[in-house]
Amino acid sequence: MKLHISAEGGPLAGIAVLEKSDDAAARYCGRILSVLGAQILRVRSAVPLQADAVDLWLDEGKSFIGTFDEGLTRLADYPPSHRAVLVGQSPETVGSVDRSLAERGVDALRLGITWFGHEGPYRDWQGDDALIQGLIGIAASFGASDGPPMLPQGFGPQITAGATLVVGALAALWGRKRGGQTRRVDVNIFEAAMCFTEPSPPLAEAGAAAPGRTGINRFATNHPTTVYPTSDGWIGVTALTPAQWSALAEMVGHPEWAEDPRFATSLARVANAEALDTALAAILIRETSEYWLIEGQRRRVPLAPVPDHRELLETPHWRERESFIPLPGAPGIVAPRLPFRIFVDGKPRDEQPPESPPASPLEGVRVADFSMGWAGPMCTRLLADLGADVIKVESDTHYDWWRGWEPPGESDPPKYELMPAFLIMNRNKKDICLDLTDRRGREVAETLVSRSDIVIENYAPGVMNKLGLDPDRLLGLRSGLVMVSMGAFGASGPWSFFRAYGSTVEHASGMPHVNGQADWPPVLQHTALGDPVAGIYGAIAALAGLHGRSRLGGAWFDLGQVECLFQLGADAIVRAQTEGPPQRLGSRSIHHAPRCVVAASDGHVAIVARDSVQWAALARWLRKPQWIAEWSSIADRNVHGDEIESALCVAIASMTAAEAADALQASGIPAAPINRAENLPVERHLEQTGAWTRIERRYVGSHCTPAPVFRIDGPRLPISRPAPTLGEHSDELMKMLGSPL
Repeated sequence: MKLHISAEGGPLAGIAVLEKSDDAAARYCGRILSVLGAQILRVRSAVPLQADAVDLWLDEGKSFIGTFDEGLTRLADYPPSHRAVLVGQSPETVGSVDRSLAERGVDALRLGITWFGHEGPYRDWQGDDALIQGLIGIAASFGASDGPPMLPQGFGPQITAGATLVVGALAALWGRKRGGQTRRVDVNIFEAAMCFTEPSPPLAEAGAAAPGRTGINRFATNHPTTVYPTSDGWIGVTALTPAQWSALAEMVGHPEWAEDPRFATSLARVANAEALDTALAAILIRETSEYWLIEGQRRRVPLAPVPDHRELLETPHWRERESFIPLPGAPGIVAPRLPFRIFVDGKPRDEQPPESPPASPLEGVRVADFSMGWAGPMCTRLLADLGADVIKVESDTHYDWWRGWEPPGESDPPKYELMPAFLIMNRNKKDICLDLTDRRGREVAETLVSRSDIVIENYAPGVMNKLGLDPDRLLGLRSGLVMVSMGAFGASGPWSFFRAYGSTVEHASGMPHVNGQADWPPVLQHTALGDPVAGIYGAIAALAGLHGRSRLGGAWFDLGQVECLFQLGADAIVRAQTEGPPQRLGSRSIHHAPRCVVAASDGHVAIVARDSVQWAALARWLRKPQWIAEWSSIADRNVHGDEIESALCVAIASMTAAEAADALQASGIPAAPINRAENLPVERHLEQTGAWTRIERRYVGSHCTPAPVFRIDGPRLPISRPAPTLGEHSDELMKMLGSPL
């Protein structure tokens, strides 16, 4: 590449966005757009905020203005195809902006984000990240097997939703630049955050067991994805495939474990996790984290250190990649930059307008999809949902590993056509079988790339280069091509060739030191937290590259999946530098109190008081008005947390979780039932709002799938086709490419 954009700004230059919100999700959406080069005009709050370093990070690069009307005047300097209004996070606020734009006749893309959407039983509920973690099923599977559900810390759901809205925004703006008429894009935080748990319902429908909480750092489908102590810290270990398990067993001096019936398969290891963890812990503590990291990765086993925030900022790999950079306005503080590096070829592409306006935002955009598993396919599913023509490349011998990583055996239909997670992640795509190790297969792949706008790949480190499909080669095939590589640790730095899964990504992110109780080891909140998040940022990168290619030319985005989780953990990373190491308080928090999980007659309820008004409402609801003044501070309420939670237990013990949540919300107190992920399709709000649907597919018939998360001008985007069978479109695509079989 000729030019490296040292700062992310650039691809979105010429776009202006008027931002009206004081909440994290909308502000984070604006932050991404700002750092990528858009002009963000943020309306100052009517109630001045006491900005801390996290606020400075959320508002990086924005210009502050006094009034919404002033912002509209400033937007008028930009063409309609290059301007947007960003608003959140209540239906009333979004609706008022819609009316204002209509009354003034303003032609701009309106971007709206809410907690629960504009319809359904939760429409007017108070929102909070803790409630979302309970509703989407994260809390139900997080925590000790004999304890209550645990609420993760931070505002990860809002960050996830804000990033998701960026994808919809960039797609809609791209369509408007090409004559499209999209006026509104809506995303709600509940559904956007459901990306973490959406594979669970299809798995349950197919008969996979759903045992609930299986223990700290233990999950129902895979083991180990666990954190173990070493002689000087912690090491995260993931071994899923038979080859990885055999290599790990040999590394720790027990090659016989590879055939031991207690441990030979992933599900057997889940069933015998206690025995396995005891044995591994006794061995791994003998050496340093660095020793095991190098030994494991040398054997192609996904291992990673599990650093606290001080260690994270000192890690040579992240220092070399400049993953943390000085935060403007906060001397001495560093914060996460966007999770990709941008390289451009400096050959601007002349954009030709289409003959007719696109029917969907990304109609006419072709994506060559060299990805498998969760992260890459999540990226291309978002693009496909928005109308892109996504062509998935597999082979008969190296198909997507979410079709299965253990030998399929003989079956009719083939086992690899029945895997539920593959089905939901690959809808709306076409599929071609190419042997990329063969010269002829590579030639066809290059022809596909030469007729594509975007290339997405998340193969194991170095694979694309070995195949001769490296960025320099591919960008030379098509003017203005945008390529996104989605390595776990990025494509540069000493760890760039390390193997990883979504669990490895969370191990390395610093987040395990934030969640859980103080006496727990570093703890994962999810079996593969890093995967769906990386998919969202991959889609952002691809669309940002499209917008920038008329000025910057073709682009290669070097994305690091671990760096994507730095975005979700940014508040903890920044506050660790200003307030000291995170306090691990279980479900409680130093920022809101009470914040807790309380048992109801049929489950549990998440409850949080975000401010003094909500605390007063809760005290009155409990018939304890004297508590309002007695425990007016967050610190006081945490000191008396046991008493408050005991009162809540008594008050709702005879109620169902839904009844308790309804009663508390009716009194202005944020509360929500804690759902199990496998039950999301029948969750009352999701069911009434059509967040899940059913589609037909060969071999499996009708199966459930999450509906597209974006609403464009009101309705949801449609699903045009189910996930493809292996090579389903090979003949059709070979003819299109002029390359007969």
